[in-house]
Amino acid sequence: MGLGLTTVSKGAATAAQGGLPRERYRGVFAYPATPFADDYSLDETALRSNLRKLIRIGVDGIVLAGSTGEFYTLSDADHRRIAEILREETRGKDVASVIGAQGLNTADILRRAQAAMDVGVDAVLAMQPFYTTLTQRELLAFWEHFCRACPRIGVIIYHFEKVKQPYPPETFRKLAHLPNLLGSKEAHYDFKQWLTLQKESPLVHMSATDAWMVDLYRLKAPGLGSVNLSLMPHIVHRVLQLCGEGKFFDAERALLPFTEGLSRLRAGLQGRSGMLPAELEGLDRYGGVARSKALVNAFGFLRVGPPRPPAIRVPDELAKRLRDYALARYPELVPPANFAETIPPGYRLWPRLAA
Repeated sequence: MGLGLTTVSKGAATAAQGGLPRERYRGVFAYPATPFADDYSLDETALRSNLRKLIRIGVDGIVLAGSTGEFYTLSDADHRRIAEILREETRGKDVASVIGAQGLNTADILRRAQAAMDVGVDAVLAMQPFYTTLTQRELLAFWEHFCRACPRIGVIIYHFEKVKQPYPPETFRKLAHLPNLLGSKEAHYDFKQWLTLQKESPLVHMSATDAWMVDLYRLKAPGLGSVNLSLMPHIVHRVLQLCGEGKFFDAERALLPFTEGLSRLRAGLQGRSGMLPAELEGLDRYGGVARSKALVNAFGFLRVGPPRPPAIRVPDELAKRLRDYALARYPELVPPANFAETIPPGYRLWPRLAA
């Protein structure tokens, strides 16, 4: 076809030979940022440290090199090295390893997915070529080809609100016969849409909206894809602990500092200079990725460094002001320095539902 596509035998498409099975796409999946050093090289030491902390606090899976992971700045060599480190750190830990596979054309997406498959990563978080919206016929054909070309790795469809690609339940029903297709990451704020998929699709659909945490658990969702776990793991831990005890009212109250406090912080961090506190003057001059990474660094649970260009990093002096502001105004949101060490080995953040 002239696209550089890798083909597989017809028989390989009939049964997945490895990778994450659907029944293991459950629990809390963390979506941390990719850590870069001051010279913008991959910070492997920080990456390993971040992965070990997330594993220790009880995540069920870790997803790297997605949107939060700045996939659009990664070379193929970076991407493969991240996959290798992820596989090394999760091996034997009962934690699913997932890496992003996104690109502007089919060949690029397949190349990264097949590299991850060769490394032995459990699954890829993949997106269709996203510059133009595909027809449903084109979309179905893409996923049929993709899953057949990557038979030894689980496939999670990345349904992202900023990419205008419809994914009605009928699409997932038509794709459910593909043995290595697990379902989707629902990265949007349309609760009704997620609930419809939960009821009408045979696949597994995990929301990435932390603010719905209590409702998701109460409605027997498969789990939660969490970006904000990188900021406030102690609050996520407490909320889900209460959910597991059936104390949903208390869980909602425990979630309030997370939702309201973070909303107040972010109101001044989204370029709305009129809402920016005086202590953070100048922060609105930096882009969303730079501000998000500065916030993670300020809260201190993970170390993620600066964003890569074209983003412009928040300078050290302003980053320090952000840290001081968080500690002064919202100290309850900042996790204890030793939080990971307080979690007993083998703990799971997402309480298992009774059979």
